[in-house]
Amino acid sequence: MTVKPCCIFLVLILLGMLCVVPVLADSWENNWAPWVTKTTTSDATINWRQETNGTGTVAYASTASYNQNHRFDSTVPDTSATPYHHVLLKGLAPDTSYTYLVQPEGNTGVFSPRAFRTMPENGPYTFIEISDPQDSTKFTENMRFHYVAAAIAREPDVRFILPGGDYARLDDFGRWGIFFNNADGMLSNTTIFPPVGNHEFHNITNSTVPSPAINYHQAFAVPLNYSFDVAGVRYISLDTQDPTLPDPNPALGPPFSDAIVAEQESWLRQQLDNQQYGTFTIQHQPNWRDDDSTVVPSAAPWENLFHTYNLSASFGGHLHNYERFSIQGTPYFIVGTAGGFSMPLNANPPAGYQTGSTRRLGYLKVTVDPAGNSATAEEVTVGYVLHDNDNETPFIYPAPVIDDTITFPLNARRADSGGHGAVPAMTGNGNGPAGLSPVILAAGVLVVLVAVLGGFLYLRRRHSRDPATKKP
Repeated sequence: MTVKPCCIFLVLILLGMLCVVPVLADSWENNWAPWVTKTTTSDATINWRQETNGTGTVAYASTASYNQNHRFDSTVPDTSATPYHHVLLKGLAPDTSYTYLVQPEGNTGVFSPRAFRTMPENGPYTFIEISDPQDSTKFTENMRFHYVAAAIAREPDVRFILPGGDYARLDDFGRWGIFFNNADGMLSNTTIFPPVGNHEFHNITNSTVPSPAINYHQAFAVPLNYSFDVAGVRYISLDTQDPTLPDPNPALGPPFSDAIVAEQESWLRQQLDNQQYGTFTIQHQPNWRDDDSTVVPSAAPWENLFHTYNLSASFGGHLHNYERFSIQGTPYFIVGTAGGFSMPLNANPPAGYQTGSTRRLGYLKVTVDPAGNSATAEEVTVGYVLHDNDNETPFIYPAPVIDDTITFPLNARRADSGGHGAVPAMTGNGNGPAGLSPVILAAGVLVVLVAVLGGFLYLRRRHSRDPATKKP
Protein backbone atom coordinates (compact mmCIF):
# COMPACT_ATOMS: atom_id res chain seq x y z
CA MET A 1 0.00 0.00 0.00
CA THR A 2 1.36 3.42 -0.95
CA VAL A 3 0.93 6.70 0.88
CA LYS A 4 -0.71 9.50 -1.11
CA PRO A 5 1.48 12.57 -1.75
CA CYS A 6 -1.16 14.85 -0.11
CA CYS A 7 -0.92 12.82 3.12
CA ILE A 8 2.86 13.13 3.13
CA PHE A 9 2.49 16.90 2.60
CA LEU A 10 0.10 17.20 5.55
CA VAL A 11 2.47 15.24 7.79
CA LEU A 12 5.34 17.55 6.83
CA ILE A 13 3.21 20.62 7.67
CA LEU A 14 2.35 19.21 11.11
CA LEU A 15 5.99 18.40 11.82
CA GLY A 16 6.94 21.90 10.75
CA MET A 17 4.37 23.40 13.11
CA LEU A 18 5.72 21.34 16.00
CA CYS A 19 9.18 22.73 15.29
CA VAL A 20 8.09 26.35 14.80
CA VAL A 21 5.64 26.88 17.68
CA PRO A 22 8.22 26.46 20.49
CA VAL A 23 10.52 28.93 18.68
CA LEU A 24 7.73 31.52 18.44
CA ALA A 25 6.81 31.08 22.08
CA ASP A 26 10.45 31.37 23.09
CA SER A 27 10.72 34.57 21.05
CA TRP A 28 8.33 36.75 23.05
CA GLU A 29 9.29 35.17 26.37
CA ASN A 30 12.94 36.10 25.95
CA ASN A 31 12.73 39.02 23.51
CA TRP A 32 10.54 41.67 25.10
CA ALA A 33 9.28 44.06 22.43
CA PRO A 34 10.60 47.62 22.94
CA TRP A 35 8.98 50.21 25.20
CA VAL A 36 9.68 53.94 25.65
CA THR A 37 10.43 55.77 28.92
CA LYS A 38 11.66 59.20 30.09
CA THR A 39 10.21 61.07 27.11
CA THR A 40 10.49 64.86 27.16
CA THR A 41 10.04 67.51 24.46
CA SER A 42 13.50 66.62 23.09
CA ASP A 43 14.58 63.21 24.46
CA ALA A 44 13.31 59.66 24.83
CA THR A 45 14.76 56.36 26.05
CA ILE A 46 14.16 53.19 24.03
CA ASN A 47 14.21 50.00 26.10
CA TRP A 48 14.15 46.33 25.16
CA ARG A 49 15.23 42.88 26.26
CA GLN A 50 16.93 40.50 23.84
CA GLU A 51 17.43 36.80 24.22
CA THR A 52 21.23 36.78 24.53
CA ASN A 53 23.93 39.05 25.88
CA GLY A 54 24.80 41.33 23.01
CA THR A 55 24.83 44.80 21.53
CA GLY A 56 22.07 46.43 19.53
CA THR A 57 21.06 49.54 17.59
CA VAL A 58 18.07 51.87 17.42
CA ALA A 59 17.27 53.37 14.02
CA TYR A 60 14.75 56.19 13.95
CA ALA A 61 13.20 59.04 11.99
CA SER A 62 10.23 61.32 12.30
CA THR A 63 7.13 59.37 11.33
CA ALA A 64 6.39 61.87 8.56
CA SER A 65 9.88 61.34 7.08
CA TYR A 66 9.72 57.57 7.52
CA ASN A 67 6.33 57.32 5.81
CA GLN A 68 7.54 59.45 2.91
CA ASN A 69 11.02 57.98 2.38
CA HIS A 70 10.61 54.48 3.86
CA ARG A 71 13.93 54.67 5.67
CA PHE A 72 15.41 55.83 8.96
CA ASP A 73 17.47 59.00 9.19
CA SER A 74 19.56 58.21 12.31
CA THR A 75 21.02 55.24 14.15
CA VAL A 76 22.18 55.05 17.78
CA PRO A 77 24.24 52.00 18.85
CA ASP A 78 24.36 50.42 22.30
CA THR A 79 27.64 48.60 22.82
CA SER A 80 26.65 47.08 26.18
CA ALA A 81 26.75 43.29 25.90
CA THR A 82 23.62 42.61 27.95
CA PRO A 83 20.07 41.35 27.41
CA TYR A 84 18.59 44.64 28.76
CA HIS A 85 19.15 47.86 26.84
CA HIS A 86 18.21 51.52 27.51
CA VAL A 87 19.17 53.82 24.63
CA LEU A 88 18.74 57.60 24.90
CA LEU A 89 17.62 59.48 21.79
CA LYS A 90 18.47 63.20 21.94
CA GLY A 91 17.77 66.33 19.92
CA LEU A 92 14.19 65.42 19.03
CA ALA A 93 11.53 67.97 18.07
CA PRO A 94 8.69 68.63 20.53
CA ASP A 95 5.20 67.25 19.94
CA THR A 96 6.44 65.08 17.08
CA SER A 97 5.80 61.44 16.23
CA TYR A 98 8.87 59.26 15.67
CA THR A 99 9.10 55.76 14.20
CA TYR A 100 11.95 53.56 15.39
CA LEU A 101 13.31 50.05 14.93
CA VAL A 102 15.35 48.08 17.46
CA GLN A 103 17.84 45.61 15.97
CA PRO A 104 19.58 43.30 18.47
CA GLU A 105 22.94 41.83 17.55
CA GLY A 106 22.55 38.51 15.78
CA ASN A 107 18.76 38.79 15.53
CA THR A 108 18.08 42.03 13.69
CA GLY A 109 14.64 41.04 12.44
CA VAL A 110 13.08 40.02 15.76
CA PHE A 111 11.25 43.33 16.29
CA SER A 112 9.05 45.46 14.03
CA PRO A 113 9.00 49.28 13.72
CA ARG A 114 7.20 51.07 16.56
CA ALA A 115 6.37 54.70 17.36
CA PHE A 116 6.16 57.28 20.12
CA ARG A 117 5.43 60.99 20.37
CA THR A 118 7.56 63.57 22.15
CA MET A 119 5.87 65.66 24.81
CA PRO A 120 4.04 68.84 23.85
CA GLU A 121 5.11 72.30 24.96
CA ASN A 122 1.48 73.18 25.69
CA GLY A 123 -1.85 71.42 25.98
CA PRO A 124 -4.44 70.04 25.96
CA TYR A 125 -3.27 66.41 26.00
CA THR A 126 -4.41 63.01 27.28
CA PHE A 127 -2.78 60.32 29.40
CA ILE A 128 -3.90 56.96 30.81
CA GLU A 129 -3.69 55.81 34.43
CA ILE A 130 -3.87 52.10 35.30
CA SER A 131 -2.72 49.90 38.16
CA ASP A 132 -2.32 46.27 39.23
CA PRO A 133 -2.36 44.29 35.99
CA GLN A 134 -0.70 41.29 37.68
CA ASP A 135 -1.88 37.71 37.48
CA SER A 136 -3.51 35.92 40.39
CA THR A 137 -3.47 32.43 41.86
CA LYS A 138 -6.26 31.28 39.53
CA PHE A 139 -5.67 33.16 36.28
CA THR A 140 -2.89 34.68 34.20
CA GLU A 141 -2.68 38.20 32.82
CA ASN A 142 -3.95 36.82 29.51
CA MET A 143 -7.38 36.41 31.09
CA ARG A 144 -7.88 40.00 32.33
CA PHE A 145 -5.09 42.51 31.71
CA HIS A 146 -4.93 41.48 28.07
CA TYR A 147 -8.33 43.09 27.38
CA VAL A 148 -7.46 46.32 29.21
CA ALA A 149 -4.18 46.71 27.35
CA ALA A 150 -5.88 46.03 24.02
CA ALA A 151 -8.47 48.75 24.69
CA ILE A 152 -5.75 51.27 25.66
CA ALA A 153 -3.90 50.42 22.43
CA ARG A 154 -6.96 51.64 20.51
CA GLU A 155 -7.12 54.99 22.31
CA PRO A 156 -6.04 57.80 19.93
CA ASP A 157 -3.13 60.12 20.71
CA VAL A 158 -2.34 59.02 24.26
CA ARG A 159 0.79 60.92 25.29
CA PHE A 160 1.82 58.57 28.08
CA ILE A 161 0.71 55.79 30.41
CA LEU A 162 0.98 56.30 34.16
CA PRO A 163 0.76 52.85 35.79
CA GLY A 164 0.41 52.39 39.52
CA GLY A 165 2.70 49.39 39.94
CA ASP A 166 2.31 45.63 40.48
CA TYR A 167 3.16 44.67 36.91
CA ALA A 168 3.51 41.01 37.89
CA ARG A 169 2.54 39.09 41.02
CA LEU A 170 6.12 38.03 41.72
CA ASP A 171 9.61 39.35 41.05
CA ASP A 172 9.87 36.63 38.45
CA PHE A 173 11.32 36.80 34.94
CA GLY A 174 8.67 34.59 33.35
CA ARG A 175 5.76 36.61 34.73
CA TRP A 176 7.36 39.89 33.61
CA GLY A 177 7.64 38.43 30.13
CA ILE A 178 3.90 37.76 30.21
CA PHE A 179 3.27 41.38 31.25
CA PHE A 180 5.26 42.80 28.35
CA ASN A 181 3.65 40.37 25.90
CA ASN A 182 0.15 41.49 26.94
CA ALA A 183 1.16 45.16 27.09
CA ASP A 184 2.79 45.04 23.65
CA GLY A 185 0.01 46.87 21.80
CA MET A 186 -0.40 49.72 24.26
CA LEU A 187 3.39 50.19 24.57
CA SER A 188 3.97 50.19 20.80
CA ASN A 189 2.96 53.82 20.26
CA THR A 190 3.39 55.77 23.50
CA THR A 191 5.54 56.27 26.62
CA ILE A 192 5.28 54.63 30.04
CA PHE A 193 6.31 56.38 33.29
CA PRO A 194 6.46 53.48 35.79
CA PRO A 195 6.09 53.79 39.59
CA VAL A 196 6.97 50.81 41.77
CA GLY A 197 4.48 48.62 43.66
CA ASN A 198 4.66 46.12 46.49
CA HIS A 199 4.63 43.06 44.20
CA GLU A 200 7.80 44.25 42.49
CA PHE A 201 9.48 43.21 45.78
CA HIS A 202 7.46 40.03 46.23
CA ASN A 203 9.92 37.16 46.61
CA ILE A 204 9.17 34.20 44.37
CA THR A 205 10.39 31.84 47.12
CA ASN A 206 7.65 33.17 49.46
CA SER A 207 10.38 34.30 51.83
CA THR A 208 9.68 37.11 54.30
CA VAL A 209 12.83 38.80 52.96
CA PRO A 210 11.72 41.18 50.17
CA SER A 211 13.18 40.64 46.74
CA PRO A 212 15.33 43.55 45.42
CA ALA A 213 12.80 44.22 42.61
CA ILE A 214 15.25 42.87 40.05
CA ASN A 215 12.87 42.78 37.09
CA TYR A 216 11.52 46.28 37.75
CA HIS A 217 15.01 47.80 37.76
CA GLN A 218 16.19 45.83 34.74
CA ALA A 219 13.10 46.72 32.72
CA PHE A 220 12.76 50.41 33.50
CA ALA A 221 16.07 51.73 34.88
CA VAL A 222 14.35 54.60 36.72
CA PRO A 223 14.66 55.73 40.36
CA LEU A 224 12.08 54.54 42.88
CA ASN A 225 10.86 58.14 43.22
CA TYR A 226 11.17 60.77 40.49
CA SER A 227 9.24 63.54 38.73
CA PHE A 228 8.70 64.84 35.20
CA ASP A 229 6.91 67.81 33.63
CA VAL A 230 4.57 67.89 30.63
CA ALA A 231 3.30 71.19 29.21
CA GLY A 232 3.62 73.01 32.50
CA VAL A 233 2.16 70.24 34.66
CA ARG A 234 4.27 68.23 37.12
CA TYR A 235 3.94 64.50 37.78
CA ILE A 236 5.51 63.07 40.94
CA SER A 237 6.09 59.33 41.27
CA LEU A 238 6.37 58.22 44.91
CA ASP A 239 7.69 54.97 46.39
CA THR A 240 5.37 53.48 49.01
CA GLN A 241 7.26 50.25 49.76
CA ASP A 242 9.94 49.79 52.43
CA PRO A 243 12.21 46.89 51.38
CA THR A 244 14.24 47.22 54.59
CA LEU A 245 11.35 45.70 56.54
CA PRO A 246 10.35 42.02 56.45
CA ASP A 247 7.32 41.07 54.44
CA PRO A 248 4.47 40.69 56.96
CA ASN A 249 2.70 38.44 54.50
CA PRO A 250 4.75 36.69 51.79
CA ALA A 251 1.89 37.26 49.35
CA LEU A 252 2.04 41.04 49.69
CA GLY A 253 5.57 42.38 49.60
CA PRO A 254 7.12 45.00 51.93
CA PRO A 255 4.85 47.45 53.79
CA PHE A 256 4.08 51.17 53.53
CA SER A 257 6.08 52.57 56.45
CA ASP A 258 6.75 55.80 58.35
CA ALA A 259 10.41 55.51 57.37
CA ILE A 260 9.80 55.33 53.61
CA VAL A 261 7.53 58.40 53.86
CA ALA A 262 10.04 60.38 55.91
CA GLU A 263 12.82 59.47 53.47
CA GLN A 264 10.98 61.22 50.60
CA GLU A 265 9.30 64.05 52.54
CA SER A 266 11.88 66.80 51.92
CA TRP A 267 12.20 65.85 48.24
CA LEU A 268 8.40 65.78 47.86
CA ARG A 269 8.11 69.27 49.37
CA GLN A 270 10.59 70.59 46.80
CA GLN A 271 8.68 68.95 43.96
CA LEU A 272 5.31 70.32 45.13
CA ASP A 273 6.65 73.84 45.70
CA ASN A 274 6.64 74.81 42.03
CA GLN A 275 5.23 77.36 39.60
CA GLN A 276 3.59 74.83 37.30
CA TYR A 277 -0.03 74.99 36.18
CA GLY A 278 -0.78 71.92 38.29
CA THR A 279 0.73 68.91 40.03
CA PHE A 280 -0.28 65.23 40.09
CA THR A 281 1.10 62.45 42.27
CA ILE A 282 1.16 58.74 41.50
CA GLN A 283 1.85 56.18 44.21
CA HIS A 284 1.06 52.50 44.51
CA GLN A 285 -0.44 52.43 48.01
CA PRO A 286 -2.95 55.30 48.36
CA ASN A 287 -3.37 57.81 51.18
CA TRP A 288 -7.11 57.12 51.35
CA ARG A 289 -8.95 53.83 50.95
CA ASP A 290 -12.46 52.58 51.48
CA ASP A 291 -11.57 50.34 54.45
CA ASP A 292 -9.90 53.09 56.55
CA SER A 293 -11.89 55.76 58.38
CA THR A 294 -9.01 58.27 58.18
CA VAL A 295 -5.92 58.85 56.10
CA VAL A 296 -3.47 55.92 56.14
CA PRO A 297 -1.36 56.79 59.23
CA SER A 298 2.03 56.40 57.51
CA ALA A 299 0.91 58.73 54.70
CA ALA A 300 -0.08 61.63 56.99
CA PRO A 301 3.08 63.72 56.34
CA TRP A 302 2.56 63.45 52.58
CA GLU A 303 -1.12 64.28 53.01
CA ASN A 304 -0.25 67.53 54.81
CA LEU A 305 2.08 68.52 51.97
CA PHE A 306 -0.56 67.73 49.34
CA HIS A 307 -2.92 70.32 50.81
CA THR A 308 -0.24 72.83 51.72
CA TYR A 309 0.84 73.04 48.09
CA ASN A 310 -2.56 72.56 46.46
CA LEU A 311 -2.22 69.22 44.70
CA SER A 312 -4.33 68.82 41.53
CA ALA A 313 -5.10 65.12 42.10
CA SER A 314 -3.59 61.91 43.49
CA PHE A 315 -3.56 58.56 41.67
CA GLY A 316 -3.08 55.22 43.38
CA GLY A 317 -3.63 51.50 43.09
CA HIS A 318 -3.02 48.52 45.38
CA LEU A 319 -6.75 47.98 46.01
CA HIS A 320 -8.14 46.05 43.06
CA ASN A 321 -11.17 48.19 42.39
CA TYR A 322 -12.10 51.74 41.40
CA GLU A 323 -12.55 54.36 44.11
CA ARG A 324 -12.79 58.15 44.04
CA PHE A 325 -12.52 60.47 47.03
CA SER A 326 -12.76 64.21 47.58
CA ILE A 327 -10.46 65.35 50.38
CA GLN A 328 -10.64 69.10 51.05
CA GLY A 329 -11.75 69.54 47.45
CA THR A 330 -8.87 67.50 45.98
CA PRO A 331 -9.76 64.34 44.01
CA TYR A 332 -8.05 61.06 44.92
CA PHE A 333 -8.35 58.08 42.56
CA ILE A 334 -7.70 54.38 43.08
CA VAL A 335 -7.58 52.66 39.70
CA GLY A 336 -6.67 49.07 40.52
CA THR A 337 -8.78 47.68 37.67
CA ALA A 338 -6.12 46.64 35.15
CA GLY A 339 -6.51 42.92 35.81
CA GLY A 340 -5.56 41.79 39.31
CA PHE A 341 -8.07 39.75 41.30
CA SER A 342 -11.00 41.95 42.38
CA MET A 343 -11.55 43.16 45.93
CA PRO A 344 -14.91 43.97 47.54
CA LEU A 345 -15.81 47.53 48.51
CA ASN A 346 -16.23 48.32 52.19
CA ALA A 347 -19.76 49.09 53.38
CA ASN A 348 -18.59 51.99 55.59
CA PRO A 349 -16.02 54.07 53.69
CA PRO A 350 -14.56 57.34 55.05
CA ALA A 351 -16.40 60.63 54.75
CA GLY A 352 -14.49 61.74 51.65
CA TYR A 353 -15.55 58.71 49.60
CA GLN A 354 -17.46 59.71 46.46
CA THR A 355 -18.01 56.60 44.34
CA GLY A 356 -16.55 53.20 43.51
CA SER A 357 -17.01 49.90 41.70
CA THR A 358 -15.47 46.44 41.74
CA ARG A 359 -15.12 43.43 39.43
CA ARG A 360 -14.60 45.86 36.56
CA LEU A 361 -11.73 45.86 34.07
CA GLY A 362 -10.58 49.24 32.84
CA TYR A 363 -8.49 52.35 33.18
CA LEU A 364 -8.68 56.10 33.86
CA LYS A 365 -8.43 58.46 30.88
CA VAL A 366 -7.35 61.97 31.88
CA THR A 367 -7.43 65.01 29.59
CA VAL A 368 -5.41 67.97 30.86
CA ASP A 369 -5.92 71.57 29.73
CA PRO A 370 -3.16 73.64 31.37
CA ALA A 371 -4.22 76.97 29.86
CA GLY A 372 -7.83 76.36 30.88
CA ASN A 373 -6.77 75.29 34.39
CA SER A 374 -8.78 72.12 34.25
CA ALA A 375 -8.60 68.34 33.91
CA THR A 376 -11.28 65.78 33.15
CA ALA A 377 -10.94 62.17 34.29
CA GLU A 378 -13.08 59.39 32.84
CA GLU A 379 -13.28 55.92 34.33
CA VAL A 380 -13.34 53.71 31.23
CA THR A 381 -14.70 50.18 31.72
CA VAL A 382 -13.74 47.51 29.20
CA GLY A 383 -15.71 44.65 30.76
CA TYR A 384 -16.45 42.86 34.00
CA VAL A 385 -16.04 39.57 35.83
CA LEU A 386 -18.45 37.76 38.16
CA HIS A 387 -15.89 36.50 40.65
CA ASP A 388 -13.00 38.07 42.51
CA ASN A 389 -10.46 35.35 41.71
CA ASP A 390 -11.53 32.83 39.10
CA ASN A 391 -10.28 31.59 35.76
CA GLU A 392 -13.45 32.79 34.07
CA THR A 393 -13.66 34.49 30.71
CA PRO A 394 -14.59 38.16 31.31
CA PHE A 395 -17.58 39.75 29.65
CA ILE A 396 -16.09 42.35 27.32
CA TYR A 397 -18.27 45.20 26.07
CA PRO A 398 -18.48 45.73 22.29
CA ALA A 399 -17.01 49.18 23.01
CA PRO A 400 -15.68 50.55 26.31
CA VAL A 401 -18.13 52.50 28.45
CA ILE A 402 -17.56 55.49 30.74
CA ASP A 403 -18.78 54.79 34.27
CA ASP A 404 -17.57 57.93 36.03
CA THR A 405 -16.55 61.41 34.90
CA ILE A 406 -15.09 64.21 36.98
CA THR A 407 -13.82 67.67 35.98
CA PHE A 408 -11.60 69.52 38.42
CA PRO A 409 -9.17 72.48 38.47
CA LEU A 410 -5.44 72.00 38.11
CA ASN A 411 -4.98 74.75 40.68
CA ALA A 412 -8.04 75.91 42.61
CA ARG A 413 -6.19 78.84 44.22
CA ARG A 414 -4.11 80.38 41.49
CA ALA A 415 -5.15 82.15 38.28
CA ASP A 416 -3.98 80.58 35.06
CA SER A 417 -1.50 82.16 32.64
CA GLY A 418 -4.26 84.02 30.81
CA GLY A 419 -5.20 85.95 33.94
CA HIS A 420 -8.45 84.08 34.47
CA GLY A 421 -9.44 83.13 37.99
CA ALA A 422 -9.23 79.56 39.13
CA VAL A 423 -12.28 77.51 38.25
CA PRO A 424 -14.70 76.41 41.00
CA ALA A 425 -14.17 73.32 43.10
CA MET A 426 -14.40 70.00 41.30
CA THR A 427 -17.72 68.93 39.85
CA GLY A 428 -18.93 65.55 38.77
CA ASN A 429 -20.80 62.46 39.85
CA GLY A 430 -20.46 58.74 40.06
CA ASN A 431 -22.27 57.88 36.87
CA GLY A 432 -21.72 59.99 33.81
CA PRO A 433 -20.68 63.53 32.84
CA ALA A 434 -19.86 66.22 35.35
CA GLY A 435 -22.77 68.15 36.79
CA LEU A 436 -23.17 71.74 37.91
CA SER A 437 -21.85 72.97 41.22
CA PRO A 438 -24.69 73.49 43.75
CA VAL A 439 -23.52 77.08 44.28
CA ILE A 440 -23.61 77.84 40.56
CA LEU A 441 -27.00 76.14 40.24
CA ALA A 442 -28.45 78.15 43.13
CA ALA A 443 -27.06 81.38 41.69
CA GLY A 444 -28.59 80.57 38.32
CA VAL A 445 -32.01 79.92 39.85
CA LEU A 446 -31.79 83.24 41.76
CA VAL A 447 -30.94 85.13 38.55
CA VAL A 448 -33.91 83.56 36.75
CA LEU A 449 -36.29 84.45 39.61
CA VAL A 450 -35.08 88.06 39.70
CA ALA A 451 -35.47 88.34 35.93
CA VAL A 452 -39.00 86.91 36.04
CA LEU A 453 -40.03 89.21 38.89
CA GLY A 454 -38.52 92.26 37.14
CA GLY A 455 -40.32 91.41 33.93
CA PHE A 456 -43.64 91.02 35.74
CA LEU A 457 -43.30 94.42 37.48
CA TYR A 458 -42.31 96.09 34.21
CA LEU A 459 -45.34 94.70 32.33
CA ARG A 460 -47.67 95.65 35.16
CA ARG A 461 -46.40 99.26 35.16
CA ARG A 462 -46.61 99.40 31.37
CA HIS A 463 -50.17 98.12 31.44
CA SER A 464 -51.28 100.74 34.01
CA ARG A 465 -50.05 103.55 31.71
CA ASP A 466 -51.69 102.30 28.50
CA PRO A 467 -54.90 104.16 27.42
CA ALA A 468 -58.18 102.25 27.65
CA THR A 469 -59.00 100.30 24.52
CA LYS A 470 -62.33 101.23 22.99
CA LYS A 471 -64.72 98.61 21.74
CA PRO A 472 -65.75 98.91 18.08
